Amino acid sequence: MGKKKKPKYSFKQIVIYSVVFAGIIAIGFFIDKKKEENQSEEIKNGNFKVYGMVEKLKSHSLKGKGLVSRKDVLYLYYEKNDTIFHLIKDLPDGQIEKLGIELNDCFTIRVAESDNDVFDIDFNKKLDTLIDKNDFEYQIYQTDIHKNIIE
Repeated sequence: MGKKKKPKYSFKQIVIYSVVFAGIIAIGFFIDKKKEENQSEEIKNGNFKVYGMVEKLKSHSLKGKGLVSRKDVLYLYYEKNDTIFHLIKDLPDGQIEKLGIELNDCFTIRVAESDNDVFDIDFNKKLDTLIDKNDFEYQIYQTDIHKNIIE
């Protein structure tokens, strides 16, 4: 009995696979760009300004399961209507040291009226303000994992 021959791809199949693969990547970039534009529109159309405090820093955290890329994670909180809202902000690796961010630093945050998880932080202006989150009874976290990390 002879050896089985490996299936060879024709030029036409290679071109079709390449076009489909490039199309999938282009659609991914388009969706990502639209999501970013929608978030910026939400902030631009209706927002409120609050002061956010840094409650925890995680520099050089692993990003996903790749174990190759890293990011800096910044945990913040702000007060609105007698409630503390906790936020998570991902920064490129090394940004915490570059910007000189430390625990209990205070920054101005613009939060979208429609969604408290859509926000924009101005890291250039540090404020001398202190908000004690222990004085508030109600605290809202983004996820249960987020709550476990903070507590």
